[in-house]
Amino acid sequence: MSKSYDNSVFINCPFDEGFKDIFYALVFTTYHCGFIPRCSLEENYATNNRLEKIKNLIAGCKYGIHDLSRIELNSELLPRFNMPFELGLFFGAQEYGTEHQKEKVALVLEREKFQSQKFLSDLSGIDTNAHNNETEKAIKIVRDWLKTSSNALSIPGHLTINNHYIDFTKNILPATVEKLGLVINELTYNDYCQIVEETMLTEFGLKN
Repeated sequence: MSKSYDNSVFINCPFDEGFKDIFYALVFTTYHCGFIPRCSLEENYATNNRLEKIKNLIAGCKYGIHDLSRIELNSELLPRFNMPFELGLFFGAQEYGTEHQKEKVALVLEREKFQSQKFLSDLSGIDTNAHNNETEKAIKIVRDWLKTSSNALSIPGHLTINNHYIDFTKNILPATVEKLGLVINELTYNDYCQIVEETMLTEFGLKN
């Protein structure tokens, strides 16, 4: 599946184990709707500047999904600012970038409605969407947003996508991981994306 600005979706969300179900659902739904998910996990930062890579990813995506759910303090009693920071970069590109960049469209997710305004008051007036840590709700929000934002005609309903996601997580993914000699809890982002892409074609008959 070829990547272009018009079909690329930057996913900015927590990557910890407790958020993995939502993250995987976001990636799956993005593919199912005919778009390419992009995120910082696809890059190796060992020898490259992380910020430059993120800036390049944002510049290459018309769409952006930004989840601000992870507001808890870590074991050192410090918050994580990565998600709000990357949201700011995305809005900055949209506001001050070229005409091409001004076409950007953002979806802001949170766990509970209006929760983000308690720690990021500058978002007042921005319409956010709450998924309550429920994958089905997250799937519907992302599906409806991509459908509305892109005016695509071929995007299936959220119930179809959700049913496919359940089948994928319960049956297809475990079997494929075993066949490939991988460990399901240790999948890289790129491995997961490759499996989802192939599943879209071989199991669900979807060709992007």
